[in-house]
Formats: sequence, C-alpha cells, structure tokens
Amino acid sequence: MKTKVLFLLFLVVFGFLAYSKYIQHERAIRAEVELNNTLNLVQTDLETFKLGYNSTHWAYLNQKVGDEDVERAIERVLELREMLLKLNVSDDEIGDIDACLNRTYSYQRRAQFYAALTEGRSCAVLAADHLGSTLALVNRTEFLKYVRGQFRSVEDLQNKTAEKWKQTLGSGINFTDYFITGFVVEDNIIKAEISLNQSRDFLEKLDRIPNPTTSQEIENVSILGSWVTSYLEFARGFLMDSTVLINHVTPGTFNPSGQRTNVHALVDNLSRVDVPCEFEETMLKVACDWKEYHKKRGLPGVENGYYSAATYHLLYAIAIDGHLDEFEALNSTFAALRTPTEKVRMVLRLRHEALESINDCSQDPLTSLYIQDAVGWYFKHGDAALEMMVRLRTDDPTAQPLYNYEMAKIIAKNMCPYVVMLSQTTE
Repeated sequence: MKTKVLFLLFLVVFGFLAYSKYIQHERAIRAEVELNNTLNLVQTDLETFKLGYNSTHWAYLNQKVGDEDVERAIERVLELREMLLKLNVSDDEIGDIDACLNRTYSYQRRAQFYAALTEGRSCAVLAADHLGSTLALVNRTEFLKYVRGQFRSVEDLQNKTAEKWKQTLGSGINFTDYFITGFVVEDNIIKAEISLNQSRDFLEKLDRIPNPTTSQEIENVSILGSWVTSYLEFARGFLMDSTVLINHVTPGTFNPSGQRTNVHALVDNLSRVDVPCEFEETMLKVACDWKEYHKKRGLPGVENGYYSAATYHLLYAIAIDGHLDEFEALNSTFAALRTPTEKVRMVLRLRHEALESINDCSQDPLTSLYIQDAVGWYFKHGDAALEMMVRLRTDDPTAQPLYNYEMAKIIAKNMCPYVVMLSQTTE
C-alpha cells in the first residue's frame, strides 16, 4: 500500500514538473514571437518611413567661411599643441589633438569650411583642456600668468567683436543673412560671455586650493585647471568665429532695430507660460532644463539688442514651456501601458507625428536653421534609440525616443510657422 502511495505521489510530482516545463516552454515561445513581432514593427517603420529633410543652412554658412579662416583656426591649435609638447604631456593627449586635427583637415579638403572652422575650434578647446590640467599642477605661477594673459586677450577681443558687429548692423544688412549668419554671430557673442564667467568661477575655486597635498586636492586642481583654460578657449573660439562671419555678411537695407517690438512680444509670451523647473520626473525635468538653457541665452540677447539670437532662443523656450503638460501626459500614458508592443506602437505613432511636422516645413536655409535641433538632434536620437533596441533585441522601449520625437514635433510645429510670418512681415 505504501509503495502504491509513493508511486502515485511520484506520478503527481513528475506530472506537475512536466506541466510546469511545458508552460515555461510555451511562455518562452510566445515571448520570442512577441519579441520578433515587436522588433519587426520597429525595423519596418525605420526602413519605410525615413526623414528626408534637407538641412540647407549648413551650405549657406559654408559660403561665409574661406580656406584662410580655417588655416587661422588650425594655427591656434598648433600653437597650443607646441605648448603641450614643451610640458612633456602624454602621447595619448597629443594623439587626441592630432585625431581632431585630422578631422579638421578632412573637412577642409572637402571644402566644408564652416564645419572645418568649428571642428578646429573644438581641437583648440581640447588642447587648452590638457594644457590647463597639466600646467595648474606643474607650475601654478606659469598657469596664472597664462590665464591672466588669456583673460586680457579674450576680453579685448570681446569688446572689438561687439563693436564691429554694431558697426556692421549700422551700415545695413541683408534680412536673411541677419537671421542666419547674424544668429551665429550674436549667439557666439552671448556664449563667449557665459564661457568667460564660467572660467572666472572655476579660477576662484582653484584659488581656494593654493597648495594641494592630498590626492583628492591634486585631482581637483587638475580638473579645475582644465576647466579654467578650456572655457577661456571656448570664449576665444566663439569670438573668433563671430569675427570670421562678420567679415562675410551680405550688406542690405534691413535694420534689425525694427525687430525690437517683436522680440519684446516674445518676452511677454514667455512670461505668461514660464514655469519653474521643479519636476522630479526625468522627461519633464530634462525638457524644462532645456527651456532654461534657451531662456538664459534669449534674455541677454534682448538686453544687448541681439535680436536674431533673442528671437531664436525665446521661441525655443516658449515652445517647450507651452508643452510641458504634454510631456507629463505622455509619460503617464506610456507608464500605464502593459505590453512592449503597446509601448512601441505609441512611440512609432509619435515618430510619425514628428516626421510629418518636420516634412511640412520649408527647406529654405532660415527654416532649416530654426529646426536644426529637431532634425539633427532629437529625431536622429529617437531613431538611434530604436535602432539600438533592434540591434540588442530588447522588447521593452524606454521613454527616451518618446521624449526625442515629442521635442522634434514641438520644435517643428512652433518654429516653422513663425519663420513664415517673420519673412512675410519683413518683406
């Protein structure tokens, strides 16, 4: 009797285990089928619906830079590289600069002079970063001597650039050129001031560590030294680029001072929709931080009469500020979805909305400039997240592409109509 009971118990246990294995197998098959269906959905959408917007503002700006301008930018990099060699920095650091220079030369050979110019400036910043990191530790006296000389030089360049731009505008400028080339000029002048202030702040922090002794203090000095010199070089590069572009602006009859009323109207619009960035949810926090980024560049533009830069940045700030509730709604809806397929369908629906909004925009250089972030950053990074999902065969999308496509859509929907209106009212 006991044997029969044990045998029956064995059959029950074995049957249960076999059934559990069967259920697990079936679930695995269903999961694999769902994964394949989800990834096929993403892959098909990426292959079928592609962004075909032609960003024409790069070609426009390329006409404003010559080979000799690129050569001067390269000379600055070589000057800093020579200083690093005298400090016996590592081969890796020199290799970083050489790799950056090779990219600059590559753009130059292809006659992509604007790209070569900006790449050359980034090489100079990289070299300055290494220089400050090393010199602040090796010889603080020489570091301070170099930095003080750079501050005087950059501040002098800052004043000259601002004055030259003022004189250029006083002589009259072409409308389109003001809002494209002029935007870069004014935006760079604003960014140079911000970079200078950041460099000063880091120098003050460095002064609080006069004699580093601990490993942490030594590391802090190296980091702060690199930040002091790199932000100084950022400021120099921005101002040098502005100077290059000022030399190539197209004269005309447009007077930017007539934009004062429009710009102040944008300030009023921003004040009506502006909210403090006190969000905890990541999507909202990141969006609001970018709103603050544009706000902190737009308002100084208004104060200094840089109406091209002010218009661009204030429009961005208003667009984001006015749609923060949409980010909140998207995040809540996305979080409530239960299956990966549902989440993917939501992401792809928003991708199509962004695609349609961008494709509805004109491809003239001014519009292209105003939606450059929508095309070259947000939509591109949304697609990159989906491509990574397919490559890694993950079935559960994050909210990252959702955020990117929403930003792309918002920018296109707000910027493009304004550019049309701006062009019509100034004709």
